[in-house]
Amino acid sequence: MENDPLAAYLAALARDDCYRVDEVLKTAPHETTEVVYFVGANAAELGPFVRKRIAVDAAMGDAYGHLFRAQRAGRRFRHLPRIYDVHTTGNELVVVMEYIQGRTLRDEVYERDGSVALAAQWFPLLCDGVMELHEQFSPPVIHRDLKPTNIVVSDAGLTIIDFGIARAFREGAAGDTAHFGTRCYAPPEQFGYGQTDERSDVYALGMLLYYLLAERDPSPSVAAAGFAGPEVPFALRPVLQRACAFDPAARFQTVRDLKAAFLAALAPAGASPADRGVVVTQVAGAGRVSPADWAAPAGQAAPVGRAAPAGQAAPVGGDLGRPWAATAVSAAAPIDDRPHGVVVSRVRRAFSTLSSGETAGLVIDVALLVVWLLFMAVLIAMPFTPDERYATWPFWLIAFQYWTFGIPFFTGFLFILTDVRVLRRAAPRLRLLQGARLRILGIALVVVGVIAVGVTMAIANAMGLPTGS
Repeated sequence: MENDPLAAYLAALARDDCYRVDEVLKTAPHETTEVVYFVGANAAELGPFVRKRIAVDAAMGDAYGHLFRAQRAGRRFRHLPRIYDVHTTGNELVVVMEYIQGRTLRDEVYERDGSVALAAQWFPLLCDGVMELHEQFSPPVIHRDLKPTNIVVSDAGLTIIDFGIARAFREGAAGDTAHFGTRCYAPPEQFGYGQTDERSDVYALGMLLYYLLAERDPSPSVAAAGFAGPEVPFALRPVLQRACAFDPAARFQTVRDLKAAFLAALAPAGASPADRGVVVTQVAGAGRVSPADWAAPAGQAAPVGRAAPAGQAAPVGGDLGRPWAATAVSAAAPIDDRPHGVVVSRVRRAFSTLSSGETAGLVIDVALLVVWLLFMAVLIAMPFTPDERYATWPFWLIAFQYWTFGIPFFTGFLFILTDVRVLRRAAPRLRLLQGARLRILGIALVVVGVIAVGVTMAIANAMGLPTGS
């Protein structure tokens, strides 16, 4: 763009000085990502925008230039952000782009839990976004860092972000110039086994499909086992196995092929491509559909094209091997949350999607919660009727004794013993309340309670107060 008059004019304005940094989203050795506002001469602000400052010597960010030039030429993309400016200043490549409103795919899966319905809603759109990179650029642009945090979803759709390590395919190259990526989503060739191409993104998309189904980051052991866990429907296992093959030649050769295989796996045998899209839309709108509903019978392959009884509509996903049940998906219609507040609707959704095993866990959780509440009530009251050993203690020290020990100590045990799954669904921003992190938090609280006892005794001894036996 050396001869671009607009670029020369913008450079003369020292436009980087016109941005106000509102928030720093990410800081890395070679890259800083910020939320910025453009401030005019009259102090009026325009924004927000996302600004990336990438070190020139890092050999990153070339894809932003490809996207910027394509958009300047009038091309529009449904699943890629709008790039407003790309320029070099000093030793930095500066990119200013659209700020995408929404939540990451990781947040989406965390809030709603992995399921076939969630995969049906987002995976085809994700494939469409990657196809824009592969099919609308020549040579194709390979993203190379497809992962849940680099995908933003909202009611308006899906957008793929973060093209820092994306690159254009180079015909005849033996390998990539730099090997980056997130290990559990990046293909083997990205780490020194050859050059990445469209099939590398196919691999990452296969791993993302597993994440949408299982709510777990994929691992080599899962792929080596053929994705045979109960969280993956029988008919989708061949799709995942082929997408995530170690040898790129054994994978789907294009994202379009991967998307077609995914749609075919969810649709009845013989359905046309247009009908497959309708079926997948129905599955996506059916709420949380359990993979167990579509598992193949024990010892049998999934039947193909199982017919519905006469006079009844074929079930959604009829060839996925589940026994015929006219209400299997229709009974899972989404909850209408509109008359209710956000918290109420989330709680209703949380309870409505519980399996029988989760229901038993919920009963245990509720019982533990009731016991915890009783402990809390006793602890709050105890400073007002202290034990005889502490009769000479001042009230504030008695309160400190019971409250700083008992509240974290018993809350920690609650977190260690319970899963609080319904609470996590109703309040998805409580990120710590998940799996092992919940246990770690519980252990930390127990330790805090024990330390509080020692601190209290030390204070009492320093004041010359009796500490009992």
